[in-house]
Amino acid sequence: MRDASPSPPLDRRQQRAEVIYRSTSLVVGDVRCPLFHSSWGLEEQSDQHTIVLVRTGLFTKTSGGDTLVADPNHVVFFTRHQPYRVSHPVAGGDTCTFLSLRTSDLLDTVRNHAPADAEREEAPFPFTSALTTPGTVLLHHALLAGLRCGHLTPLAAEDLAFELVDTLLRDAYHHFGRRRAGQPPAPRHQLGRVEAAKVLVEGNLQRPPSLPDLARALGCSPFHLSRTFHRASGLPLRRYLDRCRLRTGLERLAEGARDLTGLALDLGYADHSHFSNAFRREFGMPPSVFRRRARGALLRAARKNLQA
Repeated sequence: MRDASPSPPLDRRQQRAEVIYRSTSLVVGDVRCPLFHSSWGLEEQSDQHTIVLVRTGLFTKTSGGDTLVADPNHVVFFTRHQPYRVSHPVAGGDTCTFLSLRTSDLLDTVRNHAPADAEREEAPFPFTSALTTPGTVLLHHALLAGLRCGHLTPLAAEDLAFELVDTLLRDAYHHFGRRRAGQPPAPRHQLGRVEAAKVLVEGNLQRPPSLPDLARALGCSPFHLSRTFHRASGLPLRRYLDRCRLRTGLERLAEGARDLTGLALDLGYADHSHFSNAFRREFGMPPSVFRRRARGALLRAARKNLQA
């Protein structure tokens, strides 16, 4: 039984990549890039089908002529041996989690949602990215908290990881199916504006530009940008911004941030109360509860969100 040992699917200029769990069927890793470089890196490829969850910051990925911006709202799917390039256009870099299942186990999980896709061993993902949900974000952090504290047995770690991957795929297929059944995709130049808007939003969480200023910078009307962004990303701009802020805040809390008022102001909220109320609406618990990182509470909240 071959050990799943993927190379982290990120630019070789990254300064730190750490495997935090490894078995014959699963690898979970933490990748941190503190660098800023807006130019494309060297061409790379992953040696395993890999799922990447962005926790803070963003990176851009181009492959096969398509470019996507991956920020804390996204899960990104890397297909084995498919060439890509990345850049890191926002100061502060990014932090990500990568998960790689043994190919047979991944295909079995894909088969649960799309049996035909599971027959394409070399390219099982029909999508390159999808939006995460509050439930999958909490499952993700419950897994990280348990692994970092050493509180998970191998059985519990792998069961939770498989639950997370299965849920991420379920949501991705749901989003993918809705896009295929709905309006035709926006033209490439419009999609380029949407991706550029994501970079401007993530790079200015504390003081985001107004919709007219954002539209002016991207060479279109505010109405056109608002409508195209919602259609292409699956979220209104205002909701997209709020989710970026809250997920960045969640990661800062997981890293040990204690000053909730300072964190709220850093994220662009008027005060501690506004941040706490928004956090509770999104994740079903106040920041103070999440900060204690009670794994049981995270799992209960995650599953409550997933069932809602």
